[in-house]
Amino acid sequence: MKLAYFGHHKSGSTWIETLIKQVCYQLKLKPYIASNPELFNSNLDSYMHRENIDFICYTNAEIHFVKPILEKIKGFHVIRDPRDIIVSAYFSHRYSHSTESWPELNDYRKELEHLTKDQGLLFVMEYLSCMKVDGVELNIFGQMQEWNYNLPNVLEIKFEEMITNPYKKFLDILQFLDLLDDSPYISVKSMSSYLFSETLNRGINKINPSLKKKISFNSKIYAWQALNIIYEHDFARYARGRKPGQEDVKSHNRKGVAGDWKNHFEEKHKQLFKEKYGSLLVQLGYEQNNDW
Repeated sequence: MKLAYFGHHKSGSTWIETLIKQVCYQLKLKPYIASNPELFNSNLDSYMHRENIDFICYTNAEIHFVKPILEKIKGFHVIRDPRDIIVSAYFSHRYSHSTESWPELNDYRKELEHLTKDQGLLFVMEYLSCMKVDGVELNIFGQMQEWNYNLPNVLEIKFEEMITNPYKKFLDILQFLDLLDDSPYISVKSMSSYLFSETLNRGINKINPSLKKKISFNSKIYAWQALNIIYEHDFARYARGRKPGQEDVKSHNRKGVAGDWKNHFEEKHKQLFKEKYGSLLVQLGYEQNNDW
């Protein structure tokens, strides 16, 4: 069975993709990252089969393209409070997001540079419903509205849960994907197997650096390995020593906290959000009603 991570714009995808790539490295799985349907020719099923992909990371996920593979995969889906997405997108689009694979961002960024923050937030709120990335138009919140949140083989996760308790949530994800060796102890065998495969791979790399396939003696990852992956890629390391909540507006990992929208939204931002996206927050479980 194939594995999948489904995400959305400004919902921790860069961080989560890094974690997945580390797991795939340990287990000799082939990952593939796609941010729009053009990158898999609008057909996930045939593309994954043809390219022999073990773990698809589909950010900006649209349920329309996912349906054909649902019976063939086990995955997890991460959402984030749309209001925090707007704030994060404003600062990222304005200052830090790379334009390398997003040529449209150049002109879009120039427009943001001439707007105040309040104006920019309104502009981003509109833009996220028709965001163009490498020629493909994406409706970020439309993707979240149309998603099926009751798929038995897809674990639903909130980004807020992942940043609050990343160690537990990462283990939960691996457990759901049946990738976690949850033995109650760290056996000498598990440690020696890991060290032997790592030593062997280093030796092979010295002999033939172009050889990308990794030798692995395990089909699952041990809890201590998973926890170490999280430790090596926590927010403080990405943010060069800043702790969650300490802001650097020009960093792609700007703040790392939930609920930051409360520091930036005014009544006009709330009003426009409700006009454009209705009861989306209620649907996603972020509000009880629209009287926020």
